[in-house]
Amino acid sequence: MDTPIDFRLNETLDVATCRAAFQRHDRVHIPDFLTTTCAQALFNALDNHTPWQLALNAGSRHRDLPAAQLALMPPEHRKLVTDAMTEQARFGFQYCYQNYPIHDFYEAGHRDHPLLRLHEFLNSVTFLECMRMITGVSDIAFADSQATRFSPGHFLTSHDDDLDGKHRRAAYVLSLTPQWRTDWGGILQFIDEDGHVSAGIAPKFNALNVFKVPQTHAVSFVTPSAACSRYSITGWLRAR
Repeated sequence: MDTPIDFRLNETLDVATCRAAFQRHDRVHIPDFLTTTCAQALFNALDNHTPWQLALNAGSRHRDLPAAQLALMPPEHRKLVTDAMTEQARFGFQYCYQNYPIHDFYEAGHRDHPLLRLHEFLNSVTFLECMRMITGVSDIAFADSQATRFSPGHFLTSHDDDLDGKHRRAAYVLSLTPQWRTDWGGILQFIDEDGHVSAGIAPKFNALNVFKVPQTHAVSFVTPSAACSRYSITGWLRAR
């Protein structure tokens, strides 16, 4: 991509209405968050110009497996990884999806991908002040981020994002999937104290979901029938 993305919020964004919804439910769904041109450019970057890697956890340790490494892995080793992942997912925390760690690459000095400029927008006065106003949390100081792609077989089991020392005030998911059927899975689910799904939000193009941390949630299994991938930019709004 030669043309830089013009990152802009949609001028019709009603911050007061979003804030009221967040205060009632500790979360808010915001359609048409960015300008249409910006959202379409982000989707193009995700769909055509992003070197994805597989993200999963082994026990409590996060692992990123680049495509080249996966290609060289013998089938028997892949089976061992899959079996271990399935076993942990039965009763513990487990995830499996593709990612591009925007925040990590930016902090390492990389600037050669259009998504890395997104990091600057997510840490701009415009975006952070908007998030402070919507959440009512005044000490939000920065945002981290990753791009994610959930394809058939991918999932994220229930968790609440609350980790010591991370100072996460809220989580956000910017959905950039042009078309999706709820039958395909990939639903952002909020889970109540009784284990019931209290709310489920399907992927929708250019919609931002912001929710308070801690709050138990998951992404449901993407079914084999899914005709495309579920694209998002996700991360946390954090204090220093």
